[in-house]
Amino acid sequence: MKNRSTNRPSAVNCQRLTAYLLSFALAALLSATSYAEQPPSPCHSNPQAAQDEATVRNRGDVSQLPAPLTDRLARLANRPHSILPLQVFAEADPPSQLFQYYLLDTSGFEPNVFTKLFPGVNDHVQLTVTGGNCGLPTVGSVRVVLACRCGRNERNGSRQ
Repeated sequence: MKNRSTNRPSAVNCQRLTAYLLSFALAALLSATSYAEQPPSPCHSNPQAAQDEATVRNRGDVSQLPAPLTDRLARLANRPHSILPLQVFAEADPPSQLFQYYLLDTSGFEPNVFTKLFPGVNDHVQLTVTGGNCGLPTVGSVRVVLACRCGRNERNGSRQ
């Protein structure tokens, strides 16, 4: 009679496979989250980067957006900033709808006097595009939303 245990994976192999799959899942999860981009010293960093990112990711106007836009807004939140990305879906009833969005950054541009120092040309000035961020790449987003103001005109009672 053939020994059936040779056809089954051993408990050790199952544990190894489980550990491998868990580590792979953890690596995938960590790579999907953004990281806090902080400028080098002596520039000011964002000490609340993780909290700011979580706040934006969990906001009602952001949580249902496409992943690339959500990630860009979270990236803006965890970097040094004056204010968090603005909320855009709270101004009308019924709620606005996302129509288009654009992800902006300075990567892929040909070097120019706004993004690169050229000796003898602009080497005594602050770079206007990347200099304000202490060398961090400049990023942004534009959200275009449609709002329907379908109420009654208070003057004459007609529908708009």
